[in-house]
Order: sequence, then C-alpha cells, then structure tokens
Amino acid sequence: MKFIVLLGLFLGGMYFYSNASSQHIANYQDLLAKAETSDVSLGEIKLGSNLLALQFCNDESYQTSGGKSVKECLKTYANMRGMCEQRIFKNDNEIIESKDQVVKIAKRYTACVGID
Repeated sequence: MKFIVLLGLFLGGMYFYSNASSQHIANYQDLLAKAETSDVSLGEIKLGSNLLALQFCNDESYQTSGGKSVKECLKTYANMRGMCEQRIFKNDNEIIESKDQVVKIAKRYTACVGID
C-alpha cells in the first residue's frame, strides 16, 4: 500500500513539474519533438526519461516479454532512480543541442534504472 501511495505522489510531482516548465513535456515524445526544433536542458531530459521509464514499467506486455512484472519493474525503478539521476543528470541546466544526444542520454538512464 505504501508503494502505491509513493508512486501516486511521485506521479503527481512529475505532473506538476511538467506543467511548470516553459514547454510542456508530458511524455517522451514531447521531449523528442522539442529536441527537433530547439535545445533542451538536462532537466527536461530527466523529466522525459523518467516518464519513459514509467511508461515501460507500466506496459504489462513489455514486462512479461522480458520475464518481469510491472510491480517488479516499478520497485527496481524506485530503488535505482536517485542514484541514476545523480550519475547521469549532474547539471540540470546543461543544454543539449541535438536530438541524437537526447536519445543517447535517455537510453543510458533507462538502462541504469533497470529497463533494457
């Protein structure tokens, strides 16, 4: 039960954070669309990467095809998130100029939190 409450708080925080940013990034596709037309900050990539990780974790068919469950994925994600954010998103204000770099960073993050 605690896990569900914490997950709800996290998702709520992500929702309010995404609404506070200058260009709304509600999912990973929004991040990629923005990266095609303008520079993005590491903070925006962090937001989009977290949304992508949650999308993968909550995709039951994706998880079962990899031999995991949604619950197991969310638990691993919650345990690894802080460490991976510190490692990959050291400076939230750093600007990334290419979509390819955005994709590489997002892939590194999702692999770090246990989503391959």
